Amino acid sequence: MGASVTETKKAIDKGNLLLAYDLARVAIDKGDTSAELRHLLVLTLARMGDGQQAMELYEEYGLHSSANAHHRSIAARILKDAALAMPDGDDRDEALSSAYRAYAKIYEDSGDAYPGINAASLALISGRKKQAQALASSIIALREISNPKDYYDAATLAEALLINERVDEAAAALYMASQLPDANSGAKSSTNRQLALLARILGLDADRENAVLAPISPPTVVHYCGHMFLEDAATEAALRNRIDEFLNKQNGDFAYGSLAAGADILVAEAMLARGGELHLTLPFLKEDFIEQSVMPAGEGWLERFEYCLAAAASVHFATEMNYVGDPAQFGYASKVAMGMAKLRADYLGTSPQQLALWDGVAVDGPAGTGADVKAWGSYGGATTVITPDTVDRNLSWPEQPDMDDLTRGLAAFLFTDFPGFSKLAEAALPAFWQGVMGRMGSVLDRYPDQVLAKNSWGDAVLAITLDAPVAAEIALALQETLQGFDYGLLGLSESSGMRIGVHYGPAYQTKDLITGKTTFYGTEVSRAARIEPVTPPGAVFVTEPFAAILILEASDRFKCRYVGNVEFAKGYGTYPIYRLMPV
Repeated sequence: MGASVTETKKAIDKGNLLLAYDLARVAIDKGDTSAELRHLLVLTLARMGDGQQAMELYEEYGLHSSANAHHRSIAARILKDAALAMPDGDDRDEALSSAYRAYAKIYEDSGDAYPGINAASLALISGRKKQAQALASSIIALREISNPKDYYDAATLAEALLINERVDEAAAALYMASQLPDANSGAKSSTNRQLALLARILGLDADRENAVLAPISPPTVVHYCGHMFLEDAATEAALRNRIDEFLNKQNGDFAYGSLAAGADILVAEAMLARGGELHLTLPFLKEDFIEQSVMPAGEGWLERFEYCLAAAASVHFATEMNYVGDPAQFGYASKVAMGMAKLRADYLGTSPQQLALWDGVAVDGPAGTGADVKAWGSYGGATTVITPDTVDRNLSWPEQPDMDDLTRGLAAFLFTDFPGFSKLAEAALPAFWQGVMGRMGSVLDRYPDQVLAKNSWGDAVLAITLDAPVAAEIALALQETLQGFDYGLLGLSESSGMRIGVHYGPAYQTKDLITGKTTFYGTEVSRAARIEPVTPPGAVFVTEPFAAILILEASDRFKCRYVGNVEFAKGYGTYPIYRLMPV
């Protein structure tokens, strides 16, 4: 097994699908021709819910003709996921039947338990109980399943036993599976989702279902926040015990948050000590963060900060700017971390939890522990509060940047571009202006109160709104309105539409000294402008912060599919990018 396959599989096993995608994609782009690596990339896309791209690559990589039954089964898995996502009705029944037949054919040809157990489960889900139980019995009789040596074989045994309504034996098999050396978070979460569905179909009550599935409950993803305070060994030890109790009770193995002195570092140290993953989101440049959020509580925290930073599984900067005295910079980073925690939890099929070391005092501003708890609750999240009664919060704050007469806020920035515009004939420009720009202007006119600033130059359009879901709605509406345009009027045989890039972040708001209109400026506006040039025609690409906010605020309306780390033009850097799509 090659190094790329090994590392990609490790990431999948931990449910870190973004990392798995990046590892596999980079290796393939560099010339790795391994069929297994291609299988893992397609599997990763399927688990992320991007069935369309997964199926395209499945065909492109020729996995349908692989000698490996697991490789060939990916198409059936994509069909299954699509069918399960459909509303009840004849179309769903037919889709489930198609997925069942696909798995059953591979099982018939190969005798492999993986397509076999999926065929059995789909038979049960689609109302073919006798067929399901007959298939399950044949799988139980397989030597490797009746005497399992690894997690997947033991989990397959449990699933087959559950289908045959041998519930106590299924529970025992699941416990055995959970104790095997190769049991991992990704595998458990996948098994848990499948067996939970079967349990409900078989009529198990909630208590019975929970008891059976308890050994494979996926770990909890934690968003953490809390107050800064001075070092004190006794106080910290008491708080650390309560943090450990929470993490043990919740089986918290993945933590998302910042790394300020005090509560943040205590939680980070606790997560690292238990062998979990720490994912950090800092609000601005490291040097400024240390000055504002570490040193005010004393130099002793600095070494601990550096240790946690070096040991973290990932470190992201919500913005790559200095601290400018804007508290919204902190609140913005917290919300990005919340969104990334929710995204990870969604991949694992569980609900994220918030841990707050908080005195319970509510705040009105955009930043602080009270603001984080309030925001998390507004998104429907559950919070466990640890009250840090005896901490010393007599911090030595540095001088703050002057914000007098400056207005800043969070906003969504949308930029567009029409590929090939510069090559249009002069005679085609009026048709472009009326047909393309006119349609886009009509879309923006639907949002007179939400769009605070807009502009155009040539083929480009800028629109700014305070609300990320509104920006997503506008971006997709812009693409939709151009689908009916006749590009033959421009002398083009075909066109796949505008390129649209969207970002969300903090910026200055002011009056444009040239036009007299409201405008926004700052580092994040410049960052937003770099997205559109790397966007394929007809697509809407968004940044990770935008995707994070959207999953918190409008996951029922929009989905963001991970594209990968994309290099921006003019040496601006490489950033995680997502493709915006309607649900």
